[in-house]
Amino acid sequence: MQCAIIKQVMKKIFRELTLAEFKKFTAHCSSKNYMQSPAMYERYQATHREAYLVGLVGEDEVLVAGIASVIYERFGYKIFTFSRGPLFDNKNIADLPLFLQECKKFLKTKRGIILQISPNLLVQDAPADFAKTLQKQGFKNLGEYEQVKWTYAIDFDKIQDLPKVKSQKVKSAVLEPEISPEAEQKLLRSFRRDHRYTIRYATERYGLKLRELEPKDYPILLQMIRESGKVHGFVPRDQKFFEQLKNHFGADVTAIAAELPDGTPIAAAFFILYGDEVIYLSSGFSREHKKLGGPHLIQWAMIKYAYANGFAKYNFWGTNPDPENGVYKFKQGFHGEIEEFVGTFAAALSPVGKAYLTKLHYAKQRDLQ
Repeated sequence: MQCAIIKQVMKKIFRELTLAEFKKFTAHCSSKNYMQSPAMYERYQATHREAYLVGLVGEDEVLVAGIASVIYERFGYKIFTFSRGPLFDNKNIADLPLFLQECKKFLKTKRGIILQISPNLLVQDAPADFAKTLQKQGFKNLGEYEQVKWTYAIDFDKIQDLPKVKSQKVKSAVLEPEISPEAEQKLLRSFRRDHRYTIRYATERYGLKLRELEPKDYPILLQMIRESGKVHGFVPRDQKFFEQLKNHFGADVTAIAAELPDGTPIAAAFFILYGDEVIYLSSGFSREHKKLGGPHLIQWAMIKYAYANGFAKYNFWGTNPDPENGVYKFKQGFHGEIEEFVGTFAAALSPVGKAYLTKLHYAKQRDLQ
């Protein structure tokens, strides 16, 4: 790839990165996530989605970097986004304004009219003037817009008396994690009582079994997700989406189904195992068999897997923190914590983009799946 040098300020250069440079950077970046990963960039290339690896480079290291991809194009005008990005360590957050300043210029040459960013940065970890700094860069705060602003997660370090597990180079099998009976009991007891009973009954009373799905079995996953989508009012991803993730993330993604003793699937879920967390990305279940505990059993298996293999966090992903929301109540039963991210910000790159940006409004909360 020919690198396009845009500007040099105090020995900091904004330019396109090679995939090798991006891999090296993401390997150690504290804000890394699957949306801003080498595997995701390769997926974009394979699916012919326009995307650029860009970064602000110091004398001997990449300071800020990410994948800027096109999410919408019409009449040659493009809206670019850094999904869950750009990436930076806290020590380099002061370099973000320069990165964005030069990135806007670069993407304008690619016929960009809007740039959206959704940093993988918790509100509690962001500088007090973070939003104001972005506002000075011309960014409008959109809250939860296309990227989830609230997630729900279990931090294993916060479970009382749970032994710490070091990250393992060779991970145990998804459905056969290496975990001691004592640790298993401490994890189980950290859940709400009704969740503990449901998990036990799922196997002891109803005989449910779990199975790791191959890509050829993904229609089972889609069937379950579509059934839940009709109830909860969301439009699920198509099968190609999950197949593409499997093709490019390989062993770092998995799909699990819960089945009756006769092999009938009653629930299924898709997970991404990336960085220091296991992410519960999408799922569905049969309404007819709702009370049998299939979803609970799947979550229990993956929580054990995450703990046993040294992941710091089990992430239930996007949530609607409404006490009356059924999905939120389900996730609450595993006694994690709500995480609030800084949200999505958008800046105009042209007069057309400025007119378009006036139509985008802040949303404290959206029903994202």
